[in-house]
Amino acid sequence: MVTELGPPARGFAADLTNLTEVRDLLDNAGPVDILVACAGIDVPQDLADASDEAVEEAMRVNLLAPAALARAAVAPMKKRGVGHIVFIGSVAGLVATPINSSVYTATKWGLRGLGLALRQELHGTGVGVSTVLPAAVRDAGMFARTGITLPWYTGTSSPQEVARAVVRAVERDRPEVVVAAGGERLGAAISGVAPVLVGRLARMAGLGRIRQAVLEARSRGDGPVAGG
Repeated sequence: MVTELGPPARGFAADLTNLTEVRDLLDNAGPVDILVACAGIDVPQDLADASDEAVEEAMRVNLLAPAALARAAVAPMKKRGVGHIVFIGSVAGLVATPINSSVYTATKWGLRGLGLALRQELHGTGVGVSTVLPAAVRDAGMFARTGITLPWYTGTSSPQEVARAVVRAVERDRPEVVVAAGGERLGAAISGVAPVLVGRLARMAGLGRIRQAVLEARSRGDGPVAGG
């Protein structure tokens, strides 16, 4: 990826479960004008079936690492009076449905809360904070690697649509941008006032079968491990 971009792009690697490496990543990168925290991992198992290690890893990568990255980037941004932080969340941070596990959903709800609260903390500093909330993304990322086909009424978004949403969030200083199609966009819109109803409708529509398919794909060794 870095070689495709060419100079002056540079690449750095870090274990996002290790906060020391997360802080070192920002130190090595130098001043950051726009931070896009997009790494994430899935835990498709029910809470009762997930291991302690899987739960902790998801919390560290999906929530703790973005908070640590933002914390390291904020001080220099505030000093310059300019900058923007973008968290890549998920529609799972808006509504709880059988498609996503409780662990994954919890991390994405937490990330959304982090973005909204941090935006309040940084009000008036010149530093913006946005959260981009994609639904299922085709062609790249965790869901795409499962090879699972969604029902016609849900739909998917492209990686390019997510990238455009990030640009729009930064340019317009949007608190949140939802990237979804079909039924998932409608569910996200309704979830603010009727989250239990949306979850019930998703269950009635049989969307829990999607997570079961993900679990089966993982058991075969071709399921998702990490992604955005």
